[in-house]
Amino acid sequence: MTSMKKHLATKLILLFFGLLVSYSLQAQSLSMLKNVDVSSLSDQQISAIQQKMQSEGISMNQIDQYAASQGISKDKVDQFKARIITFNQVPYKIKSRNSGYTDSAFVSNNNTNNDTIKRLQIFGASVFQNTNLSFEPNLRLATPQDYVLGPDDQLLIDIYGMSEVSYKLYVSPEGTILIPDVGAINVSGLTIAEAKKLIIAKLSTIYRGISAGNTFVNISLGNIRSITVFVIGEIQSPGSYTIPSLATVYNALYQSGGPKKSGSFRNIQLIRNNKVFATIDLYDFLVYGKQSNIRLQDQDVIKVLPYNNRVTLTGEVKHPAIFEMKKGETLQNLIDFAGGFTENAYRESITGYRNTLKEKKVIDIDNKNFATFLTEPGDQYNVGKLLDRFENRVQISGAVYRPGVYALTPGMKIKDLIVKADGLREDAFVNRAVIFRKNDMRLPEMTSFSPREALNDTDNILLQRDDSVYIASVLTMKEKDSVYISGQVISPNNYPFADGMTLKDLILLANGFNHKANIAEVDVYRQITDIKTLNENVIKAKTFKIKMDKDLNYGDAATFKLKREDHVVVRSIFGAEDLKQVSIVGEVVAPGNYILTSNNQHISDLLKDAGGLTAYAYPSGAMLIRKPKTNAPKKLLEGVTKRTIQSQQKELLDSLNTSAPQELLNEPDMVAINLQKILVHPKSSDDLILEEGDVLSIPKRPETVSITGEVLMPALIRYQKGKSLKYYIQHAGGFSSRAFESKTYVIYPNGSVDATSSFLGIKAYPEVTPGARIVVPVKPIRHGLNTAESISITSTLVSLMVVLLTFFKK
Repeated sequence: MTSMKKHLATKLILLFFGLLVSYSLQAQSLSMLKNVDVSSLSDQQISAIQQKMQSEGISMNQIDQYAASQGISKDKVDQFKARIITFNQVPYKIKSRNSGYTDSAFVSNNNTNNDTIKRLQIFGASVFQNTNLSFEPNLRLATPQDYVLGPDDQLLIDIYGMSEVSYKLYVSPEGTILIPDVGAINVSGLTIAEAKKLIIAKLSTIYRGISAGNTFVNISLGNIRSITVFVIGEIQSPGSYTIPSLATVYNALYQSGGPKKSGSFRNIQLIRNNKVFATIDLYDFLVYGKQSNIRLQDQDVIKVLPYNNRVTLTGEVKHPAIFEMKKGETLQNLIDFAGGFTENAYRESITGYRNTLKEKKVIDIDNKNFATFLTEPGDQYNVGKLLDRFENRVQISGAVYRPGVYALTPGMKIKDLIVKADGLREDAFVNRAVIFRKNDMRLPEMTSFSPREALNDTDNILLQRDDSVYIASVLTMKEKDSVYISGQVISPNNYPFADGMTLKDLILLANGFNHKANIAEVDVYRQITDIKTLNENVIKAKTFKIKMDKDLNYGDAATFKLKREDHVVVRSIFGAEDLKQVSIVGEVVAPGNYILTSNNQHISDLLKDAGGLTAYAYPSGAMLIRKPKTNAPKKLLEGVTKRTIQSQQKELLDSLNTSAPQELLNEPDMVAINLQKILVHPKSSDDLILEEGDVLSIPKRPETVSITGEVLMPALIRYQKGKSLKYYIQHAGGFSSRAFESKTYVIYPNGSVDATSSFLGIKAYPEVTPGARIVVPVKPIRHGLNTAESISITSTLVSLMVVLLTFFKK
């Protein structure tokens, strides 16, 4: 019982919610457009507003007047009308080849890929979505003589000549106009031409000059009346519409949104006085640009009938769409409606798909039958694309003057194609060439011929469709020959080799020697390629030493002939090196860059050149920054960096089973030095020999100590002489709960590191100096045994005890 009550309560809640949503949607009206963005309205809101308009009797052509009374701008009204038209233009639904209906008009492109689909619209539907095409009548044209007058039309009567007077007269509801001194004249139902004759005849009785020919009368139409017409049937917005009396059927159809998806574009009836007065075919305008000149009259009825025959045309036509066909129209008419074929259309035949009583069937229509083949409802036609192949193409490439594509003519042979390509180049390999072609199974194969013999008509092969001829060049068939020069020349590189090339030529190509070149002797290395020599000994290359004189005359180099793959090495003068620069910064008398004058210049020498230390220098904090040798082998580079302070810190931290702060590991490479010892004992083992790029930094005496890591408040604390490490830890709040107290270490300003040590439980903390950094690492997390591990160990121990007991019992 309880479950039934819950179920009933749930139903009531859902029903209430549905009624609330329905009421909120019905409450939508045109007045809401004033404060909203029309483009943001959902389709559901558009539908609700349209229903509200119909319930209030507001038609599409009355929207402007109604919106103006609500203070809504014209731009917003135009956007709203376009949204209604777009909303009502539901894409036509057809069935795809994969079974089932698509939500929109999707047609399978069967000629290329059954999975490829295209979105289609009903041909002509977009016209009624175009806000720039409204079919509004031209009210400024000359008065049509066949215009039929009715109540509320205005007539302009001008009398001039011997008598001059003008009248602006409206046709009364009874169909008459009242001319002073003439009386009432019934003009309703008369054309302008007929009314003009009647009015002039009446005026002639008052104005005698009209008959005498010296008074004239001009009658024209002023303001025109509005008429009411009815648009019914398969239309987007059926109803009554008030339009100008000069309007045509097209204007009324546009005002009502045009035919809907079930409406005909080619069978639209104009009913006047309860009879079909005319039938309008919109394709006359859509395809041929012809507009119907039938003007509407008051109380006319426009009826859009349902369509009878719609077919689909896709593929290589200019306007793929869903078209409506009349009885007797052919496939050629359908192609014309679509604007004709595209440039890439396959025009030999068209594939069609036709519905039967049980299923679909495929039909093929040859181009000779396009003009006679009749379409049926539901037909789908697809125009295929031309194949990417040629019926008479041959190609030639390689060592000819004009490689490319040529037309294959009957009886054409290899010689003919070579002649078309302006003949063979000088570098052509004339002994053998190849033809790539396809056999009867359209599988690739290759055949060869001799170009020389083909030109002599002895090996002249008959060409086939799609043959591709390749004639090689002797230049591409030989290995690229080079010689190499390195060492002390201006442009060391490899250079193309040519027969007759000398060592002098190669040095000139390399732009000559540089200032460090040892011109007394140049080495030339030549590869041994003789098989016998290679088999008899292990020597793989020969060495030639070419001597030159001191005046840079090339001597033997001028006549020494090079061979391909020779390697020339110009060595430097013994002891010649580029100047090497080091720097000193900080508290010295003359900081800056200095040049190493010898290979054994020490730190003390650099200090001496810089004028010594200033009064504010802190020798204990001096450090040497050294760049790794980038050209060193990888293992050597790793060995050098291991001696840097960064690696020392990492090794120390690894041994402590802790992790270092990231900013510490990102510091530059430093070499820890003891400048105080260097000053006392210059040239000692502490006094390092400088290398290129070294930077010696001498800081000012610091006054603080940095505490980082696992303390309560990491901070900078003023240095107090004689105070221990624990003093600074206490001033930082003491150790945190995660501190690894026994592994605390100190990094000194010169880059050296000292860690806490202990003996018999007594801890010995490192000394703290000015500028030192105290680091308290994190205590490693020790994980206990989980349940599975405990059970496993216990089981192992029990088993071991059982084995031992059994052993002792025996």
